[in-house]
Amino acid sequence: MAGIGFALSRLRSQNNLAGHSMATGHAIMVTAGPWIVIMIGLALISWLGVPLVGREMTTTFRVLVIYSFALSLVVTTPIALELNLRVSAELFERRFERVHGIYHGALGVAALITVALAWLLFSVIIGLDTTTATAATFCVLQVSLLWLGMSMVAAIRQYTIVTTGFTMGLSVSVVLGLSLASLGYGVAGLLAGFGAGLFLAFAILHGLIVQTFPGRVQPLTKSLLALIARPMRSVTFVIAGLLGALAVWIDKLVVWQSYEGTAIAHGLIHAPRYDVPMFIAYLSIVPLMSIVSIWLETDFFTAYRKYRDIVHSGGTLRHIEAQRTAITWQTTNTIFSAFVIQIAISLVLALAGPWIVGLLGLGLETLQVLRLALIGAAFHFLFLACVGVILFMQYSRAYFLLQTAFLVLNGGLTYALLANPDALGMGYVIATGGAAIVAYGVMVNALKIMNRLTFVDNNPAVAG
Repeated sequence: MAGIGFALSRLRSQNNLAGHSMATGHAIMVTAGPWIVIMIGLALISWLGVPLVGREMTTTFRVLVIYSFALSLVVTTPIALELNLRVSAELFERRFERVHGIYHGALGVAALITVALAWLLFSVIIGLDTTTATAATFCVLQVSLLWLGMSMVAAIRQYTIVTTGFTMGLSVSVVLGLSLASLGYGVAGLLAGFGAGLFLAFAILHGLIVQTFPGRVQPLTKSLLALIARPMRSVTFVIAGLLGALAVWIDKLVVWQSYEGTAIAHGLIHAPRYDVPMFIAYLSIVPLMSIVSIWLETDFFTAYRKYRDIVHSGGTLRHIEAQRTAITWQTTNTIFSAFVIQIAISLVLALAGPWIVGLLGLGLETLQVLRLALIGAAFHFLFLACVGVILFMQYSRAYFLLQTAFLVLNGGLTYALLANPDALGMGYVIATGGAAIVAYGVMVNALKIMNRLTFVDNNPAVAG
């Protein structure tokens, strides 16, 4: 996503509060746009919908959207990683005319897989009626397309339009969803309206992407065949991306199947004592994670590009090593400082836990889980920041092993500690803590062996 750096750099270079605030706000939407839109949309519909359509309907809708979000993330994460690798290669070779076909082919693959899996989940496994299953499938399809659009948004410099598009989509989701439900269309109406708003946001992003990379529109079948015919840039990254998406949700799946799981309409299962605190904790890391993304796409990218230029221009070993040392110091200092700030944010929110629980109308039984979730989220932030640096340096083996370890730890520890109801959430804390410490060590080591990664591992002439 190196393209985002140019636009955000211009905003950051304005030495005023407005420029820095705009850069941070746009980065939040670029790095976590779908997440923000969906969480705010769910909160608004839950708040406004209970008086209009009742608590049962809004709860069923909320659970189905969470299922949709999880399924779309698992499907699109590996596709988005492969898409970014291919597009980056084409941009590096200045073959801009090929980007259009790659992007549309990825959309086609994601759409086919999403629709098939969503219909299997909602219609066959859960057993929803045809209307509701169709609306749920439409909703998850829009989330998947939106995630892929966001993976390409780095090439777009109209970040104000991107942010405006998400705002418009959110507004349509809430208004249209509640309107259809009030007219008697029930949960299907809520899902259809919500999906329509997401489609609007995607349509705006898609239009900007097509304008940025103009090209002759090929038949979808041709784009799909061309995409499939070419070998994947990195099977390791694709598998690691899938494991990473599963790792984020594995603890919820485990808890849903335990005594904490509660069945509602249509046999849907959720765990209110666990789900809501976890989503609040995830939202707590979005602002700082977005700031780290700005740093990755601006300062880190500039320093890393300078390092690569020194290498490729035949610079002396002393100059190469000096730049590597500078990058190592800057990276470790930035990541660690950001982690300390995130810990402070989590601690403040944990102390404010009783007020948050009261404001959202949650039971006091969620307070302890919320505090554990906030602590775990701070470590999760450190893990994401470190693997972000590792991914940027294309250290595929380390990225794969870290995602695998986090998946096993998060699922295994959550399951093991379910024996004690008072320890709900502790598995996530220990898993993220262990994974974050290991990831930080791996990141530091990757910075130390940057010369080998550049000269050997990521050198096509050597790797063949």
